[in-house]
Amino acid sequence: MLLRTACLRRPAFTFEPALPTFYLMAIYPVRVNKRFRSPRYAGRIRAANGVGTAASFECGCFVRISLAVEPLSKSIRLAGFQTNGCGFMTAVADLMAEILAGANLTELHALDENEFDRTVSDSFGPLPAERTQCAGLVLEAARAALADHRSYLIEEFRGEKALICTCFGVSEETIDAFILANRPRTIEDVTAACRAGAGCGSCRMLIQEMIDEALA
Repeated sequence: MLLRTACLRRPAFTFEPALPTFYLMAIYPVRVNKRFRSPRYAGRIRAANGVGTAASFECGCFVRISLAVEPLSKSIRLAGFQTNGCGFMTAVADLMAEILAGANLTELHALDENEFDRTVSDSFGPLPAERTQCAGLVLEAARAALADHRSYLIEEFRGEKALICTCFGVSEETIDAFILANRPRTIEDVTAACRAGAGCGSCRMLIQEMIDEALA
């Protein structure tokens, strides 16, 4: 009877790793293990207007990043992640959601890969070589979420001119005119002139296609 009473007093929901704590500490670095055991941004964002998923064929894991972006201010109000991956992927995904939550799309610098790698290294130390793909997948999912949000804005856009850069409101006509007049070689040339591609970065591939077509 005492045993039954004790069981009934247990919390309804508890986090209990499948592996003992001492074993988790052995296979994950301390800072990675801390994020893995207590992620702050795990979960689906119900009001998301940008969702991106990336998966690995090597380990069969996926990671999904969801964003709720305020249309007028272009600020990311909420960010969250879901994954069935390892502790490294969980920790890096939680870090990415922390970076995105509260950020403005115009300040993301296209989620520069080198900058993100430095942030991961500063936060957790260098990842093992076999786990660097975890950071790559998280970055891919975040970029996909931003691209999905751009598609959402394009669908909602009611202007007369086609919109390319939704972060800075740069039209296709503006970019085309600059390309034809200046024959730029890189996306950075276009970005320096009109800021297109300097925000979330989801339009950069389209800008490159416009450059290639003009120079063909």
